[in-house]
Amino acid sequence: MQIKKTVGRAGLGGTRKDYVIHTTCGEKYYAKAVGSQGYECGGINFESLKAIKAHIVEGGFDSEAPDEPVEDRQIPWDCVHPCALLIALRPESPGRLTLETLDAYGWLDCMGRPDIARAEREIKRVKNLKKDQNSY
Repeated sequence: MQIKKTVGRAGLGGTRKDYVIHTTCGEKYYAKAVGSQGYECGGINFESLKAIKAHIVEGGFDSEAPDEPVEDRQIPWDCVHPCALLIALRPESPGRLTLETLDAYGWLDCMGRPDIARAEREIKRVKNLKKDQNSY
């Protein structure tokens, strides 16, 4: 997993910034300032923001991480949005529940139809991500 961006925002105490760390997979991690130097993220205390980022890159917060090395397994497509898959695997006329689900997550276009272009972009993004991971 790679870090996409880190956004600082004013903390509740007002003395130090808290941070939101975004990954290329769309995950968000919240680093709350603790004390005068440390941060807390995912219930774990870290000495610096750099240590949190290193932990994220190493997959430290993945609770389902397998014990086998990355080279010996397929990288899963766990980053693709489920609504994009619903649209990509759609029947010719999606059912009422499918449309309600897509609407609840904002995946319908202005005409109330599944947003096919957005789903194609999302799947393309994940394919590019997977291609980038295989190039290492």
